[in-house]
Formats: sequence, C-alpha cells, structure tokens
Amino acid sequence: MNKRNTRQIILSLLLILTAALAHLPWLDTLAEEYTEQGLERTLLTYAVSRSLNGVISVAQGTEVAVSPAGIGLTFAPGQILDPINDLIERFSWVVLVSSTSLGIQRLLLEITATPIISWLLTLMLVISVFRIWFYKPLDKGLTNWPNIINKVLIILIVIRFIIPVIAITNEGLYLNFMQPKYEVAQAELEQASDQIQLINQDTRGELELNDEDKGIFEKAENWLNQTQQSLDVDKQMQSLKTAAADISKQVINMIVIFVVQSIIFPLMFLWMLIKITKYSFRQFEL
Repeated sequence: MNKRNTRQIILSLLLILTAALAHLPWLDTLAEEYTEQGLERTLLTYAVSRSLNGVISVAQGTEVAVSPAGIGLTFAPGQILDPINDLIERFSWVVLVSSTSLGIQRLLLEITATPIISWLLTLMLVISVFRIWFYKPLDKGLTNWPNIINKVLIILIVIRFIIPVIAITNEGLYLNFMQPKYEVAQAELEQASDQIQLINQDTRGELELNDEDKGIFEKAENWLNQTQQSLDVDKQMQSLKTAAADISKQVINMIVIFVVQSIIFPLMFLWMLIKITKYSFRQFEL
C-alpha cells in the first residue's frame, strides 16, 4: 500500500465518520441540554436581579425620622443604595442580552439539526468519497469542480456542527472555571435581597410610631423606642453599607461571567472558525 492509498483511506474514514456523526442524536441532545441549563441560569439570575431592584426601590422611598430628647435624626436607606440600584438595572440588561443570545443559540441548534441539513451533508460527503477514489482530472475545463465540492462540504460541516460545538464547549468553560463564582454570587445576591427587605420591614414598623392621641405611658414608651432607634441608626447604616459593597462585588462577578460566556467566547469562537475555514479552503484547493 503506497502513501497515496493510505491518505485516501484515512480521508474516506474521516468523511464516513462525519456522515455518521451528522445523524447521531447524542451531540444535538447534549448541546440542547447544555443550552437549556444556561438559559435557566440566566432567567433565574434575571429574576433575582429584578427582585433585588424592587427591594432597593422600596428602600429608596423610605425615610425614618426619630427625635429622642428633642434631637431630630433622619435615616434614609435609599441614599446608600442609589448607586447599587443603577448597577443592578444595568446588570439586568446584561442578563437579558445573555438570555436572548442563548435563545438564539437554541433556535439555531434546532435549525441545524434538521434532517435536510444532515442528509445534504451526507450527500456531499458521499460525493467527496467517490471523488477521492475515482476522480481523474482529464478535462481541463472541469478541473475546478472538486474545489467547489470541497468548499461546499466545509461550509455544510460548519453549519451542521458549529452550534453544538459552541454550546458544549461553552458549558465546559462554565463548569470548569465559572460555576463556583456564579453559585457564590447568586447566593450572596439572594441573601442581600433578604437582608434589605428585612431592613425595609423594620423601617416601615418604625414609621408607624405616632404620638398623637396617645396616653402618657404610650408616649413614654414611644420616646424610649425612638431613643433605641437613634442608637440603632449607625448599626443599620453600617449594615446597609456592607450589603451594598457585597452586592457591588457579586454583581461585577456576575457581569464578567455572563459577558464572557454569552458574548466574548462565542465571538472569539466564531473568529477562530472563520480563520480555520479560510485555511481549509486554501489547503483543499487542487
């Protein structure tokens, strides 16, 4: 067996394997499962971000005024959380773009997995196998048609397998490098939302204090409550500042994860694919 026959056998086996892979469902099933998991993550994160945005919006409209011993003190939680609310709104847009990107990816996955694409690719693969073994460039006017077949074949392979490969590779990138940070950030944001909501509830309870139409003992009790509130103002302010810092950190981590996974990585992968496709065109020219 000479070198040429060995090359023909290897190429034929690769083409046959590609044809079989185009009809096997496991690649598309795995890619669809990973895409659904990514879409569920983005929708869950979007729900958490909107919930946090609503809780912060409630805090922005809250103001507590206490006056123990005639000294007026004002506590406005919303002033601390204003910058965080802007960051959350922008983050929700990033998550929405990411979910849209994954939705488009799922749609393209359904289109490229249709039987017509697989059978068309199989037809071109069979033609290519016959060309490898039986083609002899006798007529100079027909010597260009193998190049056309090669380019069409490469384009069909790209169309058939690009979306599943992106989905599987993207999920692998998430599982190996991003999942721990995502889970920590998600838990921290949920905890921060609960913490701010608890402060809102405490604040609303404080606003219900009213000395009008109260007896002397009730007024004395309200005065003691207001004194206690004034002592807790610094504690609540510090608690909100800590929550705001944690939210900022975790939101930035989330933005990095979603931008890399849903925008930067797919674009980088497509750029690499274009380069590989152009290189393949040059290599298969006869």
